[in-house]
Amino acid sequence: MSTFDSPNPRSRPRRRLAAWLAFGAVGLATGAVWATGFTSFTGTQGTAVESPAMTKGTPADQANDLNGKATKVNDITFDFDGRWGKIAANTSLVKVDLSTLAAGKHFNIALLLANTSDLTDWASMQLKIENVYEATGTASCDASHFTGSAHAKVLNFDNEDAGVYWNGLPGDAVYCLGISAATGDDVAGTFLRAATDAAPTHFPSFITTVDRAD
Repeated sequence: MSTFDSPNPRSRPRRRLAAWLAFGAVGLATGAVWATGFTSFTGTQGTAVESPAMTKGTPADQANDLNGKATKVNDITFDFDGRWGKIAANTSLVKVDLSTLAAGKHFNIALLLANTSDLTDWASMQLKIENVYEATGTASCDASHFTGSAHAKVLNFDNEDAGVYWNGLPGDAVYCLGISAATGDDVAGTFLRAATDAAPTHFPSFITTVDRAD
């Protein structure tokens, strides 16, 4: 049987340390290990100019697609028997032509009183205004189309904001505003009464508007 002795345990770490120190010394001497390079620079004043504005076109006013769509057909005529006024015949007043606009779009039409301050020789006034729908291509706004009840609205002249309105009307159509013949004594419709025995000399004027609803 053979025997042998173990080496001294302290001698091995010492030999390793010596080897690493020798390797590091060689690296520092040659500059090939863990090398780092540096440089520096500074800023200087260059050219400074204002940033130019972006080039833009000349703005133009937006076109009004509803301009000219509402046109007058006739004025309204008032006849008198004493203090009672009347409308002697059916009268087509305004044509609103939306035939060139899409049926999927909707519009509002208003007929407004424009001169309440001038009507001092009237005791009472209200008008039953009708709105007759006509298909495009066949629209004539003929007075005979008014029946006394065609989508009628009563315009009561009781304040300076008097008006009647038809809302949400589709395009691709023609709308005719007018009034049917009336005796002028209908409390629920056309009612016309002068303030004196003399017939009035001042008469209402109106404005018709059309605008987009959606």
